[in-house]
Parts: sequence; structure tokens; C-alpha cells
Amino acid sequence: MKKDAIRKRILIGLFLWFGGLTVLVAVVLYLDPRLMHSWIGPSLLAAPPVIGVVFYIIVRLSLKELEGPVVSKEIPKEKGPIRPVEEASVPEVEPLSPSYYQEIAIVQILGLLQREGRLLDFLQEDIEPYDDAQIGAAVREVHRGCRAAMKEVFGLAPVLDAAEGSQVEIEEDFDPTRIKLIGNVHGKPPFKGTLRHCGWRFTEVHLPKWTSKETTDVLAPAEVEIS
Repeated sequence: MKKDAIRKRILIGLFLWFGGLTVLVAVVLYLDPRLMHSWIGPSLLAAPPVIGVVFYIIVRLSLKELEGPVVSKEIPKEKGPIRPVEEASVPEVEPLSPSYYQEIAIVQILGLLQREGRLLDFLQEDIEPYDDAQIGAAVREVHRGCRAAMKEVFGLAPVLDAAEGSQVEIEEDFDPTRIKLIGNVHGKPPFKGTLRHCGWRFTEVHLPKWTSKETTDVLAPAEVEIS
């Protein structure tokens, strides 16, 4: 029950956070519909939900790493009269709140994307004064850095290992969390259809260990050059 409550709070927090970001991107695209005629518009619109899924995966892994193993104590049997055993007093550790785990995951992934690709700088920049060519040049640098950051943290593999546009068959016992059916869906599986997106899954995650000296409200430190 406790784990279910934590996961529920995580889902609500991610929905509010990235749902608001998606609405903001949609407003920007509504004000400048020209962006939808290039790859920039769809990329900006798809980025918040994709990053939200990544954060949810990271939070689930962080919860597993932060759960300590159960240690059982066995009292050795002594010969002779039974003596009372004095148990060492163990200081009680106050459990961390679920929101703290969310902050850890958000800071780690956003901090990495900012450090390698300046993602936060790009999203906070007002791109209205720039033309498509200038935006495209900036996005190329952001894409290169963020792609390198994702490779550093995740091992990624397609959910369906087939070429996009090819015909695939969906078995009767398929997992709806791994395969999303779109188009004219009716009847019962198995289904045959055209693969529009191969999907992504992670095969490994490499996140640094979190220390108590780090703060969870700083996504990227300020940089001051001393002359």
C-alpha cells in the first residue's frame, strides 16, 4: 500500500509538471504555426511527454536503490542459564518523503541535459525574434549535447525491432504498456498493421549516487568568471 501511494503521488506530480510544460509548448506553436511546418514544432510538442516517461523510470529505479535490505538478527544459543540480552539502541531514521525522491530524479536528469546540451537555456529563451534558420542552428547544438547525455545515462533499445513502415503482427497476449494500437482498431487480437514508431525502452541506467551534501532545488549552478 505504501509503495502504491508513492507511485500515485509520483504520477500526479509528473502529470502536473509535464502537462503544464506541454500546454506551454502548445501555446507557443499556436502563436507561431509556422513551426509546425518543420521538424521543430513536432519535436517541441513531443519533448515534454517523452521526458516525463524518462523521469518516471528514473524515480522508480531511485526508489528501489534507496530501499534498504531487511536485516535479521539471530541470538546465539548459550549453554547454561538464560541471560537477558540487551539490544543495542538503533537511532530512528526519519523516512524521506516521496516528493524528495521526485526532486532527486528531476535534478539529476535535468542537470545532465543542461550541462551537456544547454536544454534549460534553450527552453527558457524567447525564440520569437529569431527566424527558422537561426532556431535550426541552435537546435542542432542542443540535440547533439542532449543525445550525448542520454547515451551517458541510458542504454536504449527499440520496443519492436523492425523497420518503421514495415508490416508487423501483434500477438493476442501483447502488453498494452509496450505497444500502443492506433488507427481503426476493432475486434480482438491478433492484429496486423504498419509500424509507425518502434518505441523505446531502456536496457540499463547509470545515474550517480546521491549524497546528502547536494541540494535538490538547483538544476544548474550559476557560473561566475573571475578575472
